[in-house]
Amino acid sequence: MNRIISTITLLLFAASLLGGCSKSEGGNEGGIPEGCDTFGYVTDNSGAPIQGVVVSDGYSCTQTDAQGLYKLTRNTLAYYVYYSIPAGYEVNIGKTSDMPEFYSRLTAGTARYDFQLKPLAAPEKAFRLVCIGDPQVNDAGNVSRFNNETVPDMKSYLADAAVPCYAIVLGDLVNNKWNLFPNMFAAMQKSKTSLPVFQTIGNHDHDFNAKTDFLAQRTYEALFGPVNYSFDRGDVHIVSMDNVIHGCGKSDNYEAGFLEWQYKWLQQDLSYVPKSKKVILCVHIPFRGGAASGGSSMNKDKYYDEVLQLLSEYSSATIMSAHTHSNINYIHKVNGKEIYEHITGTTCGAWWKSTVCTEGTPNGYAVYDIDGAKITEWLYKPVKYDPDFQIRLYRGSDKFTGGSSSYQFSKTGADQIVANIWNSDPSWTVSVYENNVKTGTMTRYTDRDAWTVAYHVGSLQGSSSYNKTAEHMYWYQLKNTGADVRVEAVDRFGNVYTQTEFTDPNSNPASY
Repeated sequence: MNRIISTITLLLFAASLLGGCSKSEGGNEGGIPEGCDTFGYVTDNSGAPIQGVVVSDGYSCTQTDAQGLYKLTRNTLAYYVYYSIPAGYEVNIGKTSDMPEFYSRLTAGTARYDFQLKPLAAPEKAFRLVCIGDPQVNDAGNVSRFNNETVPDMKSYLADAAVPCYAIVLGDLVNNKWNLFPNMFAAMQKSKTSLPVFQTIGNHDHDFNAKTDFLAQRTYEALFGPVNYSFDRGDVHIVSMDNVIHGCGKSDNYEAGFLEWQYKWLQQDLSYVPKSKKVILCVHIPFRGGAASGGSSMNKDKYYDEVLQLLSEYSSATIMSAHTHSNINYIHKVNGKEIYEHITGTTCGAWWKSTVCTEGTPNGYAVYDIDGAKITEWLYKPVKYDPDFQIRLYRGSDKFTGGSSSYQFSKTGADQIVANIWNSDPSWTVSVYENNVKTGTMTRYTDRDAWTVAYHVGSLQGSSSYNKTAEHMYWYQLKNTGADVRVEAVDRFGNVYTQTEFTDPNSNPASY
C-alpha cells in the first residue's frame, strides 16, 4: 500500500509540473504538414523563426528550416519531443518547475509542439561546468545532508564565478527510492542551487519493477525529462545519455552500454555538430574498463568502442561518468587521440555513511572551466573544505583501528609516508620537503586507503564495496624520520597544493 501511495504521489507531483515543462504549445492548428505526424515551430521571444535548431523524439533527429519548422515521425516508444539548446540562447528555466525546460510531453492526438527560445545578451565562449556524481539518497536524512551540505557548498563556491555556470548530475539521484524523486527535484531547482542543473539517469534511478528497460525509465522521465538529449554552451556540445541497460526484476540486473537505436540516435545528434567543437558525453557508468581500447571487461557489443570512435572525430572529447563512488581520471587512446574520462567522486561518498568515498576521496563534486573548445582547468571540490584541500597525508607505520581489526597501508615502514591525492593523474608531480629542503618526489602506486577502510569495513562492517583500492596513492621514503614534512603536488595546470599535517590514526571520517 505504501508503495502505491508513493507512486501516486510522485505521478501527481510530476503532473503538476508537466504544464511548465517547456515553452511549447500543443495543437494541430493549420493542419499537419505532409510526411510527418509531429511538427512545430521554434522561434525566439520576439516571434522570429530560428533556423538550424536540432529537434528529437529521442529516437531520430531533425533540424528546423528557414521558417523555424521541424517535422518528425515519432517513434511508437517516444515519450517527449525536445530541442538541443543552441549555444546562442538561454537555458529556459520553467516558472513552475524552476528547472531547465527544453522538452514537451508527447500526447496522443496532438501533433504540434512549438518552442520559444530567448537569445543570450552576449555570446558565451567561456563557462563553468559542475559535475555531480551519485547523490543516491536513501531516506529523508540523506536528502537533508544533500540540501544542507552539498547544495550550500556548491552555491557558495560558485558565487564569485566570473563566467556562467551550469551543472549536470551524473546519475543515481536516489538509491531505488523513487518516491524521493520529488525531494531531489526540489533540491536541484535553480532558486536553491543558483544555476541550471541538468540530469543523467543512473542504474538506481530505473524502476526495475517495470517489465522492460524503457518502462523502467518512465518514473524518472515523468519528472526529470528525456534520458538521451544534448545542449550547446559556447563551443562545446554536451550530450547526456542513459548507458544502463536494465533487465528489470531486481536492482543489480543490468549491463553497461548502449543499445543500437541509442547509438544511431547519437550518430544523428552528432551529425549536426561541427568537428571543430568539443564534445562532452555525460553517462552514469564509466567507459573505463569497458572498452577494447582500455580495459579488460570488453563491451564491443554494447557500442562503447563505436562511441569512442565517434568522439575521436572531434577536435577534443571528454567523458564524464560516476557510479564507482571513487574519483578516477582515465585516458582512452583512440585513433591517435586522447579522450579523457573523469569518473567523478560522489556527493554521497560511501552512501552517506561518512564524509568520504570508498577510496578516501572526500564527498564532493567536480568543476571544469571551459574556454572555447577546451577545458582549461579542472578541480575536485571537497564539500565543507577549501578547494585547496587536495591531499590527505599518512605515516606508513600508523595503524588504523576499526572495530576489532586494524588496517595499514602496504608501505608500513617508520620512514615511509603515504599520500592520497584523489584528483591526480600521472602528469602530476609530487615533491617531498624535509625541514624545508626538497629531498625527492613521491611514487604513484595503487593501494587502499587504510584510514577509510578501517571505518567503513572495520567499524561499520561494510561489504567489499567499501574496500576499494585507488590508483591515486603516492609513497615516499623519508631521509629523516624526525623532520618536518611538507608534501607539494603540482597539477597539469601548474596549480600547487600542499599538505603538512599527518592524519591522526585515532580519527575517522564519520563526520566533518
